Amino acid sequence: MAKHISFGTPVNDAERWAFSLLAEELPDDYLLLTNVEIPTQSGQAMEVDALVVGEWGVYVVDVKGYMGRLNAGLHAWLLDGRDVDNSLAKANYVARVLAGKLKHKIPVGVYAPWCQGMVFVTGRKGEEIELEKDEGTLSIYTPKQIIAALTKEWGLTAPHKHPVTEKQKEIVLNTIGQVALVEQRNNKIQDFIKLKCLFLQQGLEVWQAEYQPGGWTAPWLLKILLPIQFDHSEEAAVHEQRLRDEFQRMQALSGCSGVPYCAPLIQDGEQLVLPIRMPRGLPMNMLSLTELTTYQLLEILRRSVSSLQQIHRRGYTVGGWAENCVFISEEGDVEFIDIKDSISTSTDIQQYASRFLALAEQTRQPRIYQWYRQAIAGGTNDLDALRSDLSAIIDIGVCDTLPQAIVIKEGAVIDHHYRLERLITESTHSQLWQALHLQGQYACGLSIYHQVDADWPMLSNLYRSLSKIYHPHIEKVLAFGQLPESEALFIARAWEQGDAIDTVSNIEIGQPRQWFTQLLSALQYLHRLDIFHGAICPKNIICHADKAVLVNFGVGLDIAASYYAAQYADPTLWSFEGQAERDLFGLVASFIDALTPASLKGDMGQKDMINALHSFDKQWFGEELFDACHRVLSFEFPLDPKRSYAEQFGIVC
Repeated sequence: MAKHISFGTPVNDAERWAFSLLAEELPDDYLLLTNVEIPTQSGQAMEVDALVVGEWGVYVVDVKGYMGRLNAGLHAWLLDGRDVDNSLAKANYVARVLAGKLKHKIPVGVYAPWCQGMVFVTGRKGEEIELEKDEGTLSIYTPKQIIAALTKEWGLTAPHKHPVTEKQKEIVLNTIGQVALVEQRNNKIQDFIKLKCLFLQQGLEVWQAEYQPGGWTAPWLLKILLPIQFDHSEEAAVHEQRLRDEFQRMQALSGCSGVPYCAPLIQDGEQLVLPIRMPRGLPMNMLSLTELTTYQLLEILRRSVSSLQQIHRRGYTVGGWAENCVFISEEGDVEFIDIKDSISTSTDIQQYASRFLALAEQTRQPRIYQWYRQAIAGGTNDLDALRSDLSAIIDIGVCDTLPQAIVIKEGAVIDHHYRLERLITESTHSQLWQALHLQGQYACGLSIYHQVDADWPMLSNLYRSLSKIYHPHIEKVLAFGQLPESEALFIARAWEQGDAIDTVSNIEIGQPRQWFTQLLSALQYLHRLDIFHGAICPKNIICHADKAVLVNFGVGLDIAASYYAAQYADPTLWSFEGQAERDLFGLVASFIDALTPASLKGDMGQKDMINALHSFDKQWFGEELFDACHRVLSFEFPLDPKRSYAEQFGIVC
């Protein structure tokens, strides 16, 4: 693409089209000066359509929009049989005048560059033109040959061919005069100075620019529409409307984080310009993730989702998710420069998740990157939940996660906060440890579960909900995450004094009823929040004196026991039960299992469970409670979620 400096306005469509073709097709080191005037000795000036300073010479190009059959001779020209002006004679005359002026300016030891005239016959934008030359050496060319003639040696009429030097080019420009001033004028649109062309397509340009109203400068982008360069006015009108729509969108989104400021449209009769403040930072394709800390990555994600939420709340979508259209600053600001509003909100969130997944994974925070994976698959579009999680993790404080896997043993530190002190129990796929919170110096419980990556979305949502609620008979979750370089997850919880209900050594009269009532209230509270335990079994009920607590939501001490209560039940009936009914079944079955002597248990299937219930004294048990438990074990309990669970079990508090 040649450097194009326009000294004046093209007088017709043929000139506009010809100048556009020459600028786009000529090499980068060529100079194209259009509508320039060559000064003469008498002080008058001769206008030249185009002056091309090329590799082999300086070409004075006269542009003609002739259409039809042109027969060009040395002296006379015919167009479809009619006499027309011999433009080559005029171009050659101007070339001789220019060559004379150059010889007077050439210093000793420097040769003047070769100057020659040339005619460019355009036809109708390259079509509907036939050319016949009486002599093949005449410098008259159609669009098919003009570029080759200006760039190859054979297009030169000089007897000796020498490349044009940089010094010769400089002398040509000095002879024309004020080239730098004209170039500066051409690159100025009001107070904006064009610096670098970033995009060029027929009629559409994007420029990096500076705003220079006074003694300071600011970087901007200029989106420029040149309607005259389109082949059809209808096409130009479509692009103009798109540019105006973009301006209206950016004005409507003014004040939203993530949306750069735009100035009013500029229209000067020849072009329509949309100035947009240059986004801060770098486009995502130039961002080095490895140089960012976990906190920086989390802050970038938080600001990105906040920006997207603000845009959606004003009724727009981004749509333009190309990596070079999303900018990120050193401070973590995120800006979108291609807001199209062309897709639905759900699709916008999916594309956002796809673009930012790599950043999310770099945080090594499963609670975060699992959301992005889910969103890409269409499993969630809850931006509020993501923003809340990001804020919580940033506020709580995390350390950059070490990339190597952690060996689970006494003394190991999990998540930089929890040191494993004592292994309490373990199974094939899980472990329960007593741990020490290093900063707070208090005891806590820490469970580790292996091979749960497939269940992560369910568990993540469950524990995110648990971390935001409080009930005295529900475990207090302190932290939840995935171990580095592993599919294992950990759950840190407040340390609960006591033992699993099936290992309590001494149960006093009245304690089981008290514990059962407490856990019923806990389940009712959870169920009203649409939270379900899903794995109630004796090992997940911790009892101590006058208090019982539900632990291990969603997972048991062994992953195979995730739905441990189901082994008590008829599989067919179990599959039809609701989640609330399953929790109640697990609670009743766990108490029956824990309180029944081993000699009366059998294999603890559904029939054995009911038989075990009947081994208890109905009067001691309480008739209403006994009947309610029997109906639960038989899957005949008509649960009413609006009534107190304790009341439905016949328990008077």
